[in-house]
Amino acid sequence: MVQRHSPNLTQASPTTMKHIHTLLALLLLLCPLAQTNANEQFVKEIEETRAIYLKAVNGNKRDLRKAIRHINKLSQKYPKHPLVMVYLGCSLAQRGRDIGERPLNRMRETEEGLRHIDRGLRLLRRNQLHFLENAEAQLLAAYTFIHLPNTVFHRLKEGTYLVKQLLANPKFEEMPNGMQAGIYFAASIVADKHNDKDKLKHYLNLTLQTDPQGENAQKAKTKLAELGESS
Repeated sequence: MVQRHSPNLTQASPTTMKHIHTLLALLLLLCPLAQTNANEQFVKEIEETRAIYLKAVNGNKRDLRKAIRHINKLSQKYPKHPLVMVYLGCSLAQRGRDIGERPLNRMRETEEGLRHIDRGLRLLRRNQLHFLENAEAQLLAAYTFIHLPNTVFHRLKEGTYLVKQLLANPKFEEMPNGMQAGIYFAASIVADKHNDKDKLKHYLNLTLQTDPQGENAQKAKTKLAELGESS
């Protein structure tokens, strides 16, 4: 069994936002909700929401506006569902990716999204979902937090904490390999941002070991090659 624990996850050159979002997209496509623990209609709606959201984070402003409208409507139907709340917050926070344009407005828009994420995470602590839904909500929030400019939004610490929680999840081994690899890759991003080269290599190698044929593994292999490491 691979060992998930290592010393503290502890800023080197930042990973590009698009690179991070591509990895998140690949990950979330591998983690469908469990039909046994969720209403069948809700499962269909959240799968549609996931697809729209992933298109938005890798697309243009029109895609993002469409995602926000769709998820806002879903949040009116499920106003207190933690996963929906986190999706809404993450979609709103994506507006901060163009912070160079109208920076004050972008900051306000992103902060609005972060408030929704925070609310969703609080609901999550009080209303535990199926463990895969729970992990999806945490991972969405973590990827959003760790990619935002930390000098502006100060969310790297919270993103790091969420990644640690995911790594320590007692049902980690029950998650799909692709999801495990995505969490390891998120941990490598955190290590990179904290300028911890040893931890960066450690989690990149775990990504490779866990899902050798997966897309995250290919990204990890490329990053290891950049670091001068053979896989």
